[in-house]
Amino acid sequence: MSTRVGGALRDIARGTQDLVFRHTFQELFVYNILFEDSEVDEQVLALDEQSDVLAISGAGCGVAAMISRAPRSIDAIDLNGHHLALAALKVEAPRRLQRYGAFYDLLGRGWHREPRPVLAQITAALPAWIRAHWRDRGEHFRRGLYGEGLTATMLRSFRRVAGLDEAWLRWAATLDADGRSRAVESSLGPLLRAPLARAWLSSPGQLVALGINFSQRERLLETEHERDMADYIVSYLKRLASTDVGTNWFVWYAIAGQFDHERADAVPPYLRRDRFERAREARTRTTYRRRNVLDALECAPSRSYSHYALLDAPDWLDAPTQKVLLEGVLRTARDGARIVTRTVEDECMVSRAGLSTRIRRLDALSARATAADRTRQYKHVHVYEVQA
Repeated sequence: MSTRVGGALRDIARGTQDLVFRHTFQELFVYNILFEDSEVDEQVLALDEQSDVLAISGAGCGVAAMISRAPRSIDAIDLNGHHLALAALKVEAPRRLQRYGAFYDLLGRGWHREPRPVLAQITAALPAWIRAHWRDRGEHFRRGLYGEGLTATMLRSFRRVAGLDEAWLRWAATLDADGRSRAVESSLGPLLRAPLARAWLSSPGQLVALGINFSQRERLLETEHERDMADYIVSYLKRLASTDVGTNWFVWYAIAGQFDHERADAVPPYLRRDRFERAREARTRTTYRRRNVLDALECAPSRSYSHYALLDAPDWLDAPTQKVLLEGVLRTARDGARIVTRTVEDECMVSRAGLSTRIRRLDALSARATAADRTRQYKHVHVYEVQA
């Protein structure tokens, strides 16, 4: 078989795998938190009361944080109905709950003794499908929201096998960054590189739980020069260990299965008291649509948006489809519109699409955003601006 034919067959197989992955991912409750740093997005988007935002919601922490800036409108979209419904809950809760303590217990601690009435109260003005979703899923909060979902289930198994918990994390926080890196290598490296763990971490089910499709996995391993997902995850955990773990809510979620409730700066911004108070007063028009970003752009009038929060969605697209995405942004964007997206690769999709004269990457701001992002999950956080 020629190299060209073999490569074509691999591309077809990978495309089929990614299609199956996408259909599987959008039907399951995978995430209960957003795995992008919403505080970074808050800083680089710089929303105000004249802003109109198109945002891929994920689990909603970012969209909920935007509300405290009181933009004029947010169109929240996602293919995963579970995630979009959770985003709507996080957005609407400050508007419906009078006490910060009640809000934080529900969404910060993720627990309520009798969730059905409070969920009905929060969702009363939301679309019927969202009301029905939460009418049937009160058990998420009776059992604890942050133990629910495919990712949480994977992490719970990982913690149990590795012997990780809040006490281990507080001990690790007393070490310097190099000490934490050595602790990851010595205590977690051998476990994750064991043959069964290697196979488990590369399995399709675990890729869904990680939110990494097959093409993205290949780019990850290529750009990080890693043998497989086990080696990548060990390296990734070392990068996380280099952050301020005391305020890194992603580390707390992964290792302790909860946030650090003793520190206001160690939780996603939307859960902080000042954001709650501001969100209660916001008059932002918010819509929730279960659709992909390409469809949303196609249906939107020209010059609709001043801001785009795209998470890592472009990484799930091939190069021609990325160009279609960017052309849709250009049609619907106002002059000076700002775009935030994340990628696991070095190449810039705007340059690859030949659109650098119309969409300018803000290099200094992108570099600061990449350095500040607590997740350490992506190679770059790109911030772009649409040119007049």
